[in-house]
Amino acid sequence: MGHAAFSQLSVFQEAFEQKKITEGIHAFDKAWIEDSNEAKPFLVKYLSLYAMKGDYKTPYTNLQALIASNALPTYLQEKAEKLYQICSFAIRYPLAKEINIQNAGDSINSKDAEYFPSINFQDSSLLFMRRANWQREDFYISYLNKDGFTKAQLMKDALNNTAKKGSASMSKDQQTLYFAAEYPGMGYGRYDIYKVIATDSGWSSPKNVGRNINTDFWESAPSISPDGKALYFCSNRPDGYGGIDIYVSYKNEKGYWEEAENLGPNINTPADEQSPFIHADNQSLYFSSNGWPGFGGSDIFVSRKNKADEWTKPINLGYPINTYDNEGSISVASNGQDAFMASDRADTKGGLDIYKVVLAEKTRGFIKEDSASFAVLANQTTNFNAVLFDINADQIKYAGPELDSVAQFLRLNKKATILIEGHTDNTGNPAQNKLLSTKRAEAIKQWLINHQVEASRISTIGYGDTMPIASNNTEAGRALNRRTSFKIIF
Repeated sequence: MGHAAFSQLSVFQEAFEQKKITEGIHAFDKAWIEDSNEAKPFLVKYLSLYAMKGDYKTPYTNLQALIASNALPTYLQEKAEKLYQICSFAIRYPLAKEINIQNAGDSINSKDAEYFPSINFQDSSLLFMRRANWQREDFYISYLNKDGFTKAQLMKDALNNTAKKGSASMSKDQQTLYFAAEYPGMGYGRYDIYKVIATDSGWSSPKNVGRNINTDFWESAPSISPDGKALYFCSNRPDGYGGIDIYVSYKNEKGYWEEAENLGPNINTPADEQSPFIHADNQSLYFSSNGWPGFGGSDIFVSRKNKADEWTKPINLGYPINTYDNEGSISVASNGQDAFMASDRADTKGGLDIYKVVLAEKTRGFIKEDSASFAVLANQTTNFNAVLFDINADQIKYAGPELDSVAQFLRLNKKATILIEGHTDNTGNPAQNKLLSTKRAEAIKQWLINHQVEASRISTIGYGDTMPIASNNTEAGRALNRRTSFKIIF
């Protein structure tokens, strides 16, 4: 090998490892000119650099010609075919212009790695993992206010006692947190799934969720359904379809978790499926997989549960959510379109960061309410989970799909009326809290009027801080108490 070619190939290898794409491409081009025979073993790796920057057409065109002419040496043929299949999928997958990805910012991200984001069902807090110096892992939490997310804080109590933890999932009432961890002497395998309960003094001590979910093998990435009756997770137990599969356990009438079930071949492949997330609609399951066709490594997909209670064929979330690199986990807000994912893109603040994502329309979660479901809710107080206000403000910041559903129901059922209630936490002056809660209820009334619901059928009341549903001694409890709710009356 000539000295010039050797030097350029060394630069290429280093640039490839550091994902310096332009530098790597230029170095290989120079090496190829100097000595194409010596550069040839790196040809597929070189073409993959184009895929890394989102240019799948260049490697596709080059590989198509090379494969057709049988011009590749035997030792490159398998790698070339794999890259060709990836590029073939990518250039045929329609781009969705509505996809938008932005770094979640300094309040969430740091020079350390942030990953496993989990947005609660009220879209009011973001829980995630931070790993300092690629050693200790700890849970952090950030709350949504009028300026965005607050500066993330280390979660306290017993939750972070052990250094080895995985992702977490909060129940809809925010009173139970499920998470993966390794507690010596408490588990059945290397990693198990645990839960903690919210108390007035903080989170309880961790409790193993039991043998019907945990095994002698590895269990992680729990995701609790909005109704609290299903717990999704992944495991490498040997009875599955591949290395890591997704499972679900259902809670029986006595409140115990039944033996976990594999989600089957509509979800799981001979490869790895991980990081399940069940959306607030309770029928959109997001997960990562390196077994379904995609843009490179592990991609993120969504599958819908149909009327027969079966999971449909997964839909790839598309580029640039999925790239040639591995995408690990995603958490989708109750509004269905906003999501949070971990990635190490060009604007990372240090390793993996949390990014805010706007999903393509066909991959969004949704909340559907029909006449039958509202009839069941008659005379019951039901919280709006995705109607958002800024802190201390009475203008609706986001009108979630529930409001659309309520308006549609009221338009179709003329004999039904609605009572809208406003509530606050106990922060501040009680009189001001009552006024704010009243104004928020009135804002929802006006929204319904603007959507063709007669004003005479809408009543409002503001309770201020007089009807808490959780303790006001914790931020999580105060977040629950800041709510608007409704009651359908026939």
